[in-house]
Amino acid sequence: MDFLHRLLEKIDWVIAGVLGSIVASWWHKDDLKSWRAWAIFLITGVSSALYLTGMVSAKLGVTDPSNVAGVGFLLGTFGGSLMAAINRAINAADLWALIRQKFGGGAP
Repeated sequence: MDFLHRLLEKIDWVIAGVLGSIVASWWHKDDLKSWRAWAIFLITGVSSALYLTGMVSAKLGVTDPSNVAGVGFLLGTFGGSLMAAINRAINAADLWALIRQKFGGGAP
C-alpha cells in the first residue's frame, strides 16, 4: 500500500514519462516491430521518468512542479531511446569473439 501512495505522489512524473515514451516511439518505428518491444520501450521510459526525475531535478536545481514534470517527460523520451540504443549495441557486438580474444582460445 505504501508503494501505491508513493506512486500517486509522483503521478505527474509517470504521466510525463508515458507521454515522452509515446512521442519517442514515433522515431523508433523500425525498432519496435512487435507489441512486446513497444511495451518494453514504454516501460523503460516510464521507469526512467519515475525513478530519475527527482534526482535529475535536484541536480539541475529545478523546483517548479511544472518544470519537474518537463524533466520527467524528457527522461521518459530519452530513457526508452537509450535502452533501445544499448540493446542494438549489444546485439551488434560479437561478445563471444571479445571473450575469446581476452582469455585466449582463438586467433590473435
